[in-house]
Amino acid sequence: MQNAKRIRNQDSHVPAKHLLAILICVALCGVLAWAQKSSDENQKGITLVDLGVTEEQKVQLEGLWDLKRQKDIQALNDLKTLNRLAKDSLVEDAEIQDTLDKFRAKRKEIRGQIEGIEEELIQTLPTQAQLHLTLMGVLDNGIPRRTKKAQKAQADKNTGETPKGSPE
Repeated sequence: MQNAKRIRNQDSHVPAKHLLAILICVALCGVLAWAQKSSDENQKGITLVDLGVTEEQKVQLEGLWDLKRQKDIQALNDLKTLNRLAKDSLVEDAEIQDTLDKFRAKRKEIRGQIEGIEEELIQTLPTQAQLHLTLMGVLDNGIPRRTKKAQKAQADKNTGETPKGSPE
């Protein structure tokens, strides 16, 4: 008789243990969800409006960013052209010089446009906006923008691997 009571008591504790484990899991998930939500709120970041940037300055910043993107795209296209010229042994020096001159003139013109827009923005933007935009690379910070290919090449260099197309 006592064995039967013991067995019943043991059986009644099993669901209570499972219920306690479920409640602990629910509480833990709730805490994790709350922490994630508060982390997301902290990572919203600072907007241009928070930095005191006007609508006119936003338009100028977008134009500057588009101009820098066009410069990068043009530089890649020019690089492809220059690579073809370097590989073609039948191209005359005059044609190479003409292409190089056009390439340098376009690069100088775009660089001048970018510097002009940046100077104008630096004169009108609030100091905090200048700081954040310089850190993000929108305004010139002296560090060349990195492309995915450049980042991969740097990663390969850091791991000791050589890229497939490298001349060694």
